[in-house]
Amino acid sequence: MEPTPIYPRREVRRHPRVPASFSFDLRHAGGRHRLVARNLSMTGLFARDDRRVSEGLVWLEIPAPGEPDPVVIEAIATRREDGIAFRFLDLDWRTIVVLARYISPHL
Repeated sequence: MEPTPIYPRREVRRHPRVPASFSFDLRHAGGRHRLVARNLSMTGLFARDDRRVSEGLVWLEIPAPGEPDPVVIEAIATRREDGIAFRFLDLDWRTIVVLARYISPHL
């Protein structure tokens, strides 16, 4: 019997990644930009980025379907060859529910 690893392999995901195509606002030290999400999970988001936003701490303002105010998510931005990945930091309950609204139709 093989031992079960404590930490999953890198290619194993805890949360499914689903396609996305909504616009969101990105706030960072260099200003504010409007981007379009390409995929989304409960732990992060990926977007194409022609502006070459710098890596580090950022805030994402994601529209909340059916609500007037967006959710604001603090995230760490990491540059990738084909865009920029955002790893979400602490999420509150409202944000979790909004993300679930985007993700659940794809499951």
